[in-house]
Amino acid sequence: MQTQAQSIQTGRNFSRPLPDGATRVAINENELASRWGLSVKTLRRWRQEQLGPVFCKLGARVTYLISEVEAFERQVARYSTFARAYL
Repeated sequence: MQTQAQSIQTGRNFSRPLPDGATRVAINENELASRWGLSVKTLRRWRQEQLGPVFCKLGARVTYLISEVEAFERQVARYSTFARAYL
């Protein structure tokens, strides 16, 4: 079994299973990067530049509320490349 330090170094995510019937309200930066096909480094840069969705930070842990991620996705969605996304 990997230690937490090994998990961080390899970038693997070992999330805890949810109890039956529970729904997730947040995802971590690795999961969001995977969802959007971005690197974690890009998400970190966006946080530093105050871009991207609102995030929560408790100590060193960064999470994104799924509702905020979905709201951000709706905000930047557009019908053509001509239409400008307003952030």
